[in-house]
Amino acid sequence: MKKPIFLLLVCLLSAAPFSEARTTEKPSTSATNDATPLLTKRITLKQISNREALTLRGIEGSDAFTFGGQSDELITRAVLHLRYTYSPALIPGESHLKILVNDEVVHVLPVTKENVGRNITQDLEIDPRLFTNLTRIKFQFIGHYTHDCEEPFHSSLWMEISGFSQFELTVRPLALNNDLALLPEPFFNAHEFSNKLTVPFVFSSAPGKDTLNAAGIVSSWFGKLAAWRGARFPAKLDTLAAGHAVVFASNEDRPAFLKDYPKITGPMLEMMTNPADGRSKLLLILGRNGADQKIAAQALVLGNAALAGSRASIRDVKQESLRKPYDAPAWVRMDRPMKFGELVAWPQELQVAGYAPQPIRIPLRVPPDLFTWRSRGVPIDLKYRYTPPLHLSESRLRMGVNGELVKSFTLLPSGEVEKNRIRLPLIDDMVFGQSQELMLPSFKLGTRNELQFQFTTAPQKEGLCRDYINENVRDMIDADSKIDFSGFPHYAEMPNLNYFATAGFPFTKYADLSQTIVVLPEHPTAYDIETMLTLLGRMGESTGYPATQFGIAHASEGSRLKDADLLVIGAALKQGLLTQWGDKLPVDIRDGMLRNSQPKRSVSFLFDWLNFDTQPDPDILAQQQLSENGSLAAMLGFESPLSSQRSVVAVVSTQPESLTQTLDALERSSNDIHGSAAFIHPNKVESFLVGQTYTIGELPFLTSIWYPFANHPVLLAILAALAVLVFAFALWRTLRVIAAKRLRNED
Repeated sequence: MKKPIFLLLVCLLSAAPFSEARTTEKPSTSATNDATPLLTKRITLKQISNREALTLRGIEGSDAFTFGGQSDELITRAVLHLRYTYSPALIPGESHLKILVNDEVVHVLPVTKENVGRNITQDLEIDPRLFTNLTRIKFQFIGHYTHDCEEPFHSSLWMEISGFSQFELTVRPLALNNDLALLPEPFFNAHEFSNKLTVPFVFSSAPGKDTLNAAGIVSSWFGKLAAWRGARFPAKLDTLAAGHAVVFASNEDRPAFLKDYPKITGPMLEMMTNPADGRSKLLLILGRNGADQKIAAQALVLGNAALAGSRASIRDVKQESLRKPYDAPAWVRMDRPMKFGELVAWPQELQVAGYAPQPIRIPLRVPPDLFTWRSRGVPIDLKYRYTPPLHLSESRLRMGVNGELVKSFTLLPSGEVEKNRIRLPLIDDMVFGQSQELMLPSFKLGTRNELQFQFTTAPQKEGLCRDYINENVRDMIDADSKIDFSGFPHYAEMPNLNYFATAGFPFTKYADLSQTIVVLPEHPTAYDIETMLTLLGRMGESTGYPATQFGIAHASEGSRLKDADLLVIGAALKQGLLTQWGDKLPVDIRDGMLRNSQPKRSVSFLFDWLNFDTQPDPDILAQQQLSENGSLAAMLGFESPLSSQRSVVAVVSTQPESLTQTLDALERSSNDIHGSAAFIHPNKVESFLVGQTYTIGELPFLTSIWYPFANHPVLLAILAALAVLVFAFALWRTLRVIAAKRLRNED
């Protein structure tokens, strides 16, 4: 009896440690889950591919795209909510769709009779371990429409995948090390293609001008990195929230949460964990004062500091030379021909494969003031290579600009390297980008353009059931092809807010903004600062270079505002500079009213008939009430009252919080902003051309004589007739003198 009891006690004692281990392990896992809650992200195919739908054609049609993930997130579950439809002519059981993730097949969806002609929705689980920082998704369509002889590219062989198909990703946030070598991550991820970049900037309750200058340098750098994604930089005054953020602190002023931070001895950069959530990161731009912060910011954006570890002291910053006009890295060169290889990020972008591949796309950004009046066009030295077709057929290379056809080339069976010297037709924007009075080609070259080269190779038909399919069709545009914008003058009639909305011009004429001063209120609000930071980010995106040389001033610093282009930001009734310049503005800001005038009719019928430029009718055509309850923002453009040929762009609003409406409008409908005054409501933009005009730039001597008459054909005809009459009269007088002299000699 004692022996069984003894054995039972031994078993219980030996099991106790294992039981204790299990009970301590479960709370640990639970605590981890509570500390890092799961998040859900939804990304549509339209966001990833920038297309409304993916259309797959042919016996084996395919399409692929890539998207990235955050380095500080782990995907724990992935579901593809797929929406698609296919041709009713497809044979069920023999036609299907393959879905591959990083070249591994994850799903095969058969074509069935029940779903023919319907919009199909399926929820597909995908192994999350297949997703990486850069994930490639491929859709491959296998289609058959007959059991007999098939044409490989028959019109009935198609499947369309909706752009509203959606990836639902469940992610677990990860805590990264505090290491500056990770920059620009985790604040910006180059593999994240679908979302706009949003990075809060944290300041003390009243940041100084130098601190704001440093912040503008950093925001322009992030804007450059974000590129087409877009970027916003909310300003937080003495407020810290969860999430990644950039913080500015000095010995003079710092956010309250850094009040116990040690004394700063010089320009520094530091990465630390955000105390608001214990996981995300803060990038600290530190200095003894604002001047030190500017040095730290320049070291960050120019890459002069070898960054590693959690903290880096900036000993010396190599100051780069001031940028020259029109030398922005993102713009085409104005001083020499530019190779196509310089216009793309990767040489592979100039190559395609297959019978009907996607177009080769080459971005072209040109200065808005490029003067192309009466130009023969932009010369292009085009070279291309291709897999030769067996016979002279419908194989073509189609060249287009901004979606409009320019020229088509036949692909010859010889397969020789083709060289074509062509000229890209132009149409100038004329006055304020609104006139279309000169020649009207089928397209227009604007500020942001895209060259498209579409190769189409026709399959070779050798007879019934004898189509020849080449599996290795390859085409390319030679990287040594050139486009030449050199020799064009720079001249524009201003103001033109569309130049600012689409390219940040005229401020971006100098990529480092060395000729720009931002004018802020004496006590800028968070909305004023956010507007400045986001606009500078847009300029960094436009030029491809951080704004390292711009200045910040207040209205009281009149002497600093001379010989510079001015970006004025603030609530209209609180921005002192606008009050001083009331009679110079394209609108009248006075007594709580905003009034703008627009010509109702010409000054006189005679002036209108002769097509002279006319001054606005002084009668008020439109009025907007500036009241405390209104929600109105405005962008104004005019010549600086302090310096000729210098521009002012004012971004103003009825209330400080309404300023961000301009940022929304720039993202949503920048092409709707033009003229000299744009009134921005929450859901629409109204643009007007009012007030005085001026010009910037210079024209060649003869062009400067003829160009003013280009819009006045009636006046030009009258002057030509007068010239003929004067010449005829002079000739008549000369002949009379000669005749009289001859008669005297005869006498």
